[in-house]
Parts: sequence; structure tokens; C-alpha cells
Amino acid sequence: MKIVQISDTHLTAAGGPTTAAFRLLAQHLNDEVRPDLVVHSGDIQVLHPDDAADRAHSRALLDLISAPLLVIPGNHDVGMPGLNAWAGLSVTDERVAAHEAAFGPGHWRHDTDAAILLGINSELLGSGLQREADQWRWLENTLEDLPADRPVLLFLHKPLWAATDEPADHAEVKMKIGDQRVSVRQVDVGPVARDRLLSLLERIDLRAVGCGHLHRYRNVQRNNAIEVWAPATAFLAPSEDDLPEAHEQLGYVEYSVAGGDVTAEFRLVPGMPQLTTDDVPEIAQAIVAMTAAAV
Repeated sequence: MKIVQISDTHLTAAGGPTTAAFRLLAQHLNDEVRPDLVVHSGDIQVLHPDDAADRAHSRALLDLISAPLLVIPGNHDVGMPGLNAWAGLSVTDERVAAHEAAFGPGHWRHDTDAAILLGINSELLGSGLQREADQWRWLENTLEDLPADRPVLLFLHKPLWAATDEPADHAEVKMKIGDQRVSVRQVDVGPVARDRLLSLLERIDLRAVGCGHLHRYRNVQRNNAIEVWAPATAFLAPSEDDLPEAHEQLGYVEYSVAGGDVTAEFRLVPGMPQLTTDDVPEIAQAIVAMTAAAV
């Protein structure tokens, strides 16, 4: 079985380089890769979760992919948990509802003959919303009901394990956006939610955990599972911080599931330019403006 994970497309109704890159990706997947399934691991929209035009534009572009598509939200799709949400964009019931109306449930189970795929909304973890409690209850019930004869792949937007050496509730990554340096906090799942999630996952035959968010590819072993960071398709996000074993290049991840084994490989999209935020001035300007407004 061939599964493709794409992430951090950052699509905007204004069009531009991120839309052009996505069209190249969709054509490549349809014409050459022909996966059995595609998972989008979040940050579908460019920046602001309340922008209905961006949401509609993103939905239309995702429909270009001919393979079955599963989606989980990122922080730019629904907001993020915690008191220090970037640009003040906290996750809310209204934002999650708007996302799910366009893209489907934020958590899901998808069974195939070769594997079982699970998706969860990482932006609810630590939010305190009723939706978080509902997702925990769904996950606990789902894990109790999984057959033992197939490997499990879990997808979420933010890394499950700590991305840096800092504690997850204090971690931040400093990114260069144009001439500005922006601190992005909460780059992974918080420690309380992480411990609870890892405890639950011990019950199952977990073979892969795929995430996005950091605009980098990484593939490391975590006990019996591989932890995979999917690269972005939109733009590279140069960081001043050391993210060990991370590969900075735009592309996607191709998973192979055969005989109970799960492997993952980085893939390039032919003809896709390796853009940075400097090549997408609209994004740099919007990030700086939104960050300044939140101070």
C-alpha cells in the first residue's frame, strides 16, 4: 500500500507561489505517484483560520487530488491551544466547526486491508474545550476496538515528541521572516497531553507517527514506530535553532506498507521551486502585521 503525506500548503485565495506549488504537487501525485491514499497533516490555509475565502480556495485545490484524501487541521486552520497562541489566534469551537464543515472531521479512523490510519486534532490538546474531552473519549474507545493484525499509523499536525531540548510548554523556535525574527511558541504537543497520548498508544501496534508544522523532513525511530516530520510544500522556514536530523527541502512523504512493515521516504516534486518566505512577500508581510497586532 502506498500512502502519501502532504503538509503545510499555506494556500491563499490571493493565489501566488503556494497555489502554483500545490498545483504541481497535485498533478505529480495524480499522473506519476498514484497513491492509494493521501493525508494532509494541516496548515492547509495560509495564516488566519477565520478567512473564509482562503478556506474555500483551499478546499477547491484539495479537490484536484484524485486519490482518497484525509485531512487533519493545523494551527493556521483552527487556531492553537494555550495562553500564548501565535498572533492571539487561539483554537475555538467556532474555528474547528468552520474547518470541519469544509474538510471533514478533525479526528478519524480509516481502515484498509494493509493498515489502520488514525488522525487527531493536535490543536485541541491542552485547550480545555469540550471538543478536547470528546476527542480523548473517542480515541480511548477507538484504541480499544482496533484489530491486532494490522499496523497503525497516527497523523497529527504538531510533533508528538519534543522538537527541541526545551520543555514543550516553553519551547519556541526562532524563524527568520523577511527582515524580521519571529518566535513561534508551542512547536510540539504539550507534555501533559503527550504523556497521556503515549500511554494510550502503548496498547496498539503503532508503527508510524506522521506530523507537519516545522516545514522540515525527519525520520527517526521511536521504539517500534517511526516518527516522521513531513516537509512543507509552501515554503521553507529558516530557523536559528538546531532541529537535529531535520532536512530542509520542500516535498512530501511516501509511506509503504507491506507485510506489516511501514517505511517512509522523502520525495521531491519535479519542477517545484525551493521557496523561502523571502520568495513569498505576502506571507512575510502578513506574519509581521499579525504578530505586531497581537503584542
